[in-house]
Amino acid sequence: MRILVLGGYGLIGSALTRRLIADGHEVTGLGRNISASQRLIPDATWITADIARLTTAGDWRPVISGFDAVVNASGALQSGGRDNVAAVQSAAIIALIEACEEAGVKRFIQISATMAAADAETDFMRTKGEADARLKASSLGWTIFRPGLVIAHAAYGGTALLRMLAALPGFGLMAYGDRRIQTISLDDIAEAVSLAAGSEQLTGVEADLVEHSDQTLVEIVAAVRKWLGWPDHVFVLNLPRWTTSIVVLLADMAGWLGWRSPLRSNAVKVLEGGISGSASETRAVLGRPALSLVQTLRSIPATQADRWHARLSLAFPIILTGLIAFWGISGLFALVRFPEAAAVLSDSPASGLAGWLVAGGIAADLTIAAGLAWRSTTALAVKAAMGLTLAYLALGSWLTPDLWLDPLGPFVKSAALIGLHVMILPLLEDR
Repeated sequence: MRILVLGGYGLIGSALTRRLIADGHEVTGLGRNISASQRLIPDATWITADIARLTTAGDWRPVISGFDAVVNASGALQSGGRDNVAAVQSAAIIALIEACEEAGVKRFIQISATMAAADAETDFMRTKGEADARLKASSLGWTIFRPGLVIAHAAYGGTALLRMLAALPGFGLMAYGDRRIQTISLDDIAEAVSLAAGSEQLTGVEADLVEHSDQTLVEIVAAVRKWLGWPDHVFVLNLPRWTTSIVVLLADMAGWLGWRSPLRSNAVKVLEGGISGSASETRAVLGRPALSLVQTLRSIPATQADRWHARLSLAFPIILTGLIAFWGISGLFALVRFPEAAAVLSDSPASGLAGWLVAGGIAADLTIAAGLAWRSTTALAVKAAMGLTLAYLALGSWLTPDLWLDPLGPFVKSAALIGLHVMILPLLEDR
């Protein structure tokens, strides 16, 4: 069949796209930024579109023309600077379902979530439930799958959070560590979608996709740490609720700057209630039990790259926050102490321009701090910060000869600063 996969380059969507291609289907992926996907999954056709803007059936008609089936693997954890949950998960999908009915699309496979319902507490679960309800009331040949906590070799969202918690050296930090959670292998989700797309036996089926047993969050993190090849934490410290509330508030604030932190309030509310589903429904779909957490981890052996990624992901928010503070404080300090800063250049060859140079430095420092904080400009700000560091080193060498009384110090400090910026560049793609 010709199949359109919404969110075809996401954690779940990319696995579904590859599996459906392997099954012999002609697959087209859709998403906002497909440049990397065109290189990573070249066997698929790709369409650039912002799902949040496709909120009427008319918007979808030219997109779905000629397709036999649609797989919806798109979603947004929480509204913020880059996402609108109601638009992406409810309004756009309801409009898509209407367009599919008009266009005669045969199959519609929806990736929902356990505990999704139109009256759910979080907008993530509520909007998923609204789309599910509209799909079940449609004339389409529909299937709805509700995965538990997805475990994959790739790290994103909840998977990345597990690895960050597992990467804490020596001791663990945990909130809601006693909550019971059922996981599901990404490969099992892909198999379920493959079965649904390949036959009509799963038409009209709504099923949870979860492993047979559950475990606590503490046990899951311990299993991930063991998978990464590290010894157990010496002890695990359970954070009090007020500490968790502060972290969640900061994560939500970062969300409006465009950062998709797995610690935002929607994720924590879901975690607080536990993640569970019906394993018997999963068995009915797959014809066997889903892989357990241990079996899933054994099927995707960890590599040195996974250990590096876990450590760097843990360090990323600390380093980025430190760099934002460094450039921001540098600019504010010079602004408050402007006369003293200008006086440093009083005996330099550019003494007549001292005020302008200091003002330019203040503006550059504060601009970089703001650019690092705003997700859409972070990569550009990182590169600008490295260039500015080299410029400060060159100008300082020329304008303040006393710098060379300790020639090693400035070079070491500049190299360290540039190194920190270089370190976070590769991790920006995951956020």
